[in-house]
Amino acid sequence: MSLTSNGSSKNTKKRKLRLMCLDLTSEIPDWDNEENHRKKYELSDIKDHCQIEINNEIISFHPNDLNYLDKLGEGTFGFVYLVQIANHSNYQFACKKINLEYDGYEYFTSQSDLKAMKLVGKDDNSYIVKYYGALIDDGQLILLMEYLPTSLDLFYPILHHKFPPTQFQLNQFIKRLTKHIVSALNYLKSKSLIHRDVKPQNILISSKSIFKLCDFGICGVLNDSISSTHLGSIRYLPPERLGSNCPYGTRSDMWALGMTLLETSQGYPSLSSEPILSFMSLIKNGWQPDIPLILNEQLRDLISRL
Repeated sequence: MSLTSNGSSKNTKKRKLRLMCLDLTSEIPDWDNEENHRKKYELSDIKDHCQIEINNEIISFHPNDLNYLDKLGEGTFGFVYLVQIANHSNYQFACKKINLEYDGYEYFTSQSDLKAMKLVGKDDNSYIVKYYGALIDDGQLILLMEYLPTSLDLFYPILHHKFPPTQFQLNQFIKRLTKHIVSALNYLKSKSLIHRDVKPQNILISSKSIFKLCDFGICGVLNDSISSTHLGSIRYLPPERLGSNCPYGTRSDMWALGMTLLETSQGYPSLSSEPILSFMSLIKNGWQPDIPLILNEQLRDLISRL
């Protein structure tokens, strides 16, 4: 996670590892300029009722059939609830509700979330949160998704402070996290997508210790014009994205993954006490993290190169 001159062999090695199996050089068709995709993903296609399939069972429902059990969280663009469908209490879902304001970010994120979830959330990828269906109710887009019991940002403080892991346990945890999220990002890349908001809050954990990427509200295509705007959580943006209009690419997602791995391994966000302007200055000027020595050499090297 350091900055060196473009001509150095050290930087070349960093770029290779940072990209891993993610290739930035190919030209990706512009998703939103393709007529078929526009027709397929317009919000006008979403109705006030929905039919989903789960465990080979077909379930039809309307918004008033949703029983809200708990509020799971909220973000810039909406709220997430734990819900059940009436007469189907054996299933639980995460329900994301986004206000549909057609001249603001809410409309953009609803379109983006819906596009991404329709494209990747139905493919049963092991490391992407599953998408079941969508409907509209009273000016809100409702996305029905797989429910997972916790997120990485809630779990790692417990891991460090209540049940401190051994060196072996922490190394295995970080290796597993890395493998699963790199697999998710590589899968998105195969679909011409970048996530643009990788962070602990957007990584969910299943009861079987599977890490899954969620929240595709600002997901975009690699050469889409929106990819040059300042979206995403600023404390996970790479140096080249801070204070510039450098386009997003998979490198941005890999940097954010590196910051996430560092945060998870040490048990707290990096530079969390720094004011935002000071934080940005440190990152842009080649800040070097103190990577926990409890991690093995391979993982420390990986995090330093991301």
